[in-house]
Amino acid sequence: MNLITGATGMLGTHIMIELLKRGESVRALRRSQSDIAMVSRVFDFYQSPHFSKIDWVEGDVLDMYSLIDAMEGCSRVFHCAAIVSYHPDDRQTMYAINVEGTENVINVALQQGGIKVGFVSSIAAIGKAKNNDTVDEESEWVDGDFNTHYAITKQRSEMEFWRGIHEGLDGMAFNCGFIVGPGDFTRSSPSLFLKISEGMMFYPPGGSGFIAAVDCAHIIVELTLSSINAERYILVSENLSMKELFQSTAEALGVRVPSIEAKPWMMHTARWVESLREMLGGRKALVTAETVRNAAVRFYFNNEKLRKIYSAPFTPIQDAIRQTAAFYNLRQKGRN
Repeated sequence: MNLITGATGMLGTHIMIELLKRGESVRALRRSQSDIAMVSRVFDFYQSPHFSKIDWVEGDVLDMYSLIDAMEGCSRVFHCAAIVSYHPDDRQTMYAINVEGTENVINVALQQGGIKVGFVSSIAAIGKAKNNDTVDEESEWVDGDFNTHYAITKQRSEMEFWRGIHEGLDGMAFNCGFIVGPGDFTRSSPSLFLKISEGMMFYPPGGSGFIAAVDCAHIIVELTLSSINAERYILVSENLSMKELFQSTAEALGVRVPSIEAKPWMMHTARWVESLREMLGGRKALVTAETVRNAAVRFYFNNEKLRKIYSAPFTPIQDAIRQTAAFYNLRQKGRN
């Protein structure tokens, strides 16, 4: 039995598809208010017939008793539960779920024994490169103002994971890049498609590492089911500029392609416009002080360690963008 935390999230959904395709049993942790309809839609999009095989259990990573019940009889836990946000209003909840939630998962896994944890971390939790070097698994974390609160929570949660390893836990950590794939377009990385669909003239000057959701899920399942233990891998298939990402996404969505690099004052203006819209009753601002500060930063990532043990071809990010856009357009038609 494989327990998935964060099962209603984009990556958790893809991991369940991958596990069920392999004939594995899946138990999915969900909060009582969570909507599993989007999970079903993603399964349908991939024409996966296995949605009905998921054993859904109510619980929360902040509730130790529910974790104890959920892990009963499990041999593996894929810990995906986390909040990705750069909005000040989400910080308290993000620190609780990302850090305390991981602490709880690790403690229960240690208590139950015989459980291997596939811990979903982030490239945000890795130390930033110096002198324009490429980031790898050995890059050291350095405290500083350039770290977002999300990055801090993921670094601290990863410390909880490695504490568990030192206490005898079996497991692996996966530092995932920006994941591109179908999911809830109001949450995490898919929200970029929602923003770009509105039409944009500008693109930010930065860059980062990216990976398709199907590849990310495949690697996490493949390696967690293997005998490899106590290792950390960067999961990035391509390094791209934000210009490439924004323009390719706009083209796939069939909307205006941003053609002007945003200057700092432009990004600050966008931040204030988003804040004003939020105050007037609109959706939560996607452009914040943290996103503006990091939009101009370019960090590229080295996946050489992963490629030594994983030789399968990666899905081109352009293909992942087109697939995600197709899902987005399908969802929009379904609402009309």
